[in-house]
Amino acid sequence: MVPWKDLKLTDDYLFSRIMREEDFCKLFLEMLMGIRIQKVVYLEAQKEVTLFPQSKGVRMDVYLEGDGEIYNIEMQTARRTNLVKRMRYYHSAIDVDSLLRGNPYDRLKKSFVIFICNFDLCGDGFPVYESVTTWRQNGKETGDGQVKIVYNMNAFEKAENPKLKALLRYLSGGTVTDETRGLAEKVAAFKRQFPDGRPRMKYELDLYDKWCEGKEEGIKEGRKEGRDEGILQTAAAALKQGVPLETVAAFTGLPQTRLEELQRGV
Repeated sequence: MVPWKDLKLTDDYLFSRIMREEDFCKLFLEMLMGIRIQKVVYLEAQKEVTLFPQSKGVRMDVYLEGDGEIYNIEMQTARRTNLVKRMRYYHSAIDVDSLLRGNPYDRLKKSFVIFICNFDLCGDGFPVYESVTTWRQNGKETGDGQVKIVYNMNAFEKAENPKLKALLRYLSGGTVTDETRGLAEKVAAFKRQFPDGRPRMKYELDLYDKWCEGKEEGIKEGRKEGRDEGILQTAAAALKQGVPLETVAAFTGLPQTRLEELQRGV
């Protein structure tokens, strides 16, 4: 298990924790997208959304709402085969969560689902892949306001924007330049607040408590299948957050081979 002091910003849990800081979040997103954020209306890390009681819930690393736009930012260090469809589902969750009953559809804000990866999702060597919905016949944008963006931090050398290049380089290998010095200092200051690694320890204990609660509930209801599914979902969520495989195995009792399959998105 990597010590708290040595965690990098690509660690999913550290990323979601420090992105709760509005100043850090604004600076990070401005460097990432080359935009200027005027005002943050709402900011939440580890935001949980469930569309309907029977539907699959989602946990968003960072959810940021501006005057007319919504951003969901995910740090992704485990290669999975379903990332694009996950992005589609996140857009749906954002829309349902943000549009109050009775409001017209034109109240929907433009939404960005952003994945920052330490691998090349599309395999073409670009540092950024951006997708918007277009009409097949004329290639024009439909105007539905949904934008999917995937960053490949390892291709930082090909980024045209100097700030984006510096940010991806910092994420990829920890190299600090003048452009990213402010971010690096904020990360270091944040970790110094918790020299014993309390935030991550508490997070792992919370996961264990939820697993125990789910196990007890499953036993009471006598639904082994539902209990097993709950254990798998908890394990997958823990692995996505960067909890070490050995820790998840100890909490859940699942074999290492099954956990490795979950890491690969099988």
